[in-house]
Amino acid sequence: VAPFLSKSKVQISVAFTTGQFKMTTTNSSYTNGELASRKDSARRLAANMAVDENLQNCQTIGIGSGRTMVFVVERIAELLKQKSWSVKCVPTSYQAKQLIREHGMPLAELEYCTAPLDWAVDGADEVDANLALIKGGGGCLLQEKIVDTAANSLVIVCDEAKISRQFGERWRAGVPIEVVPMAWALVKRQIETRFGGRAVLRESAGKMGPVVTDNGNFLIDWQFDAQQKWEQVDRELHMMPGLVETGLFIGKASAVYVGKFDGGVEKLLPPDGDAAGK
Repeated sequence: VAPFLSKSKVQISVAFTTGQFKMTTTNSSYTNGELASRKDSARRLAANMAVDENLQNCQTIGIGSGRTMVFVVERIAELLKQKSWSVKCVPTSYQAKQLIREHGMPLAELEYCTAPLDWAVDGADEVDANLALIKGGGGCLLQEKIVDTAANSLVIVCDEAKISRQFGERWRAGVPIEVVPMAWALVKRQIETRFGGRAVLRESAGKMGPVVTDNGNFLIDWQFDAQQKWEQVDRELHMMPGLVETGLFIGKASAVYVGKFDGGVEKLLPPDGDAAGK
């Protein structure tokens, strides 16, 4: 969802069913501060429910990146203290590592984990009707996908503004794609030629030049102009030399906890209750 100016009014008028989820927020008008507060409240409620239902003693957990993970890690730390439990946390980014440390929880490195992680938890930029995800809007996707794939299940936490019928309905920035720096122009041309749309090198807001990931790579945002067969497209993208990883997480989510602006939380499961590879 694009950022809003602080004094503007935001009109929300939606009512549709996506899988098991029905958005019923209608004709609501929020200032930017009110909308941000509602989103944070919704994410916190969803994070609490996700952690309460999945956390057990002596687990190894993959911790995702982004704003929503603050609420997730806070709840994990709170329950660990209440129950005198202990877990190990595998970070997906430098930000996640710092968050884990700030809350005094033990860090684990994936390369030293000899068994699958019990579960991983993360946010998403968009969730479609099949619980396919677009991730990487914040710049983290490669390490997230590695850790998520190493886990027995992937739990997604988000607010209802991230739920859509199909990709691009809510998230307009495109599909993030991580590329080797020397190959970004080549990958850009190949994407635009093969799939259409625009592939844009992501520029840094805080310095001159492109965004550089934790892995020393660049990011391209593919602003597609038509719906695709996303699983097939993801496979074809991975065949391009210089393309490292995509922000398409297809068939990965085992459950999505959606915080709603009315104060509720809805738990979504994949069609037929199956997440590929889990």
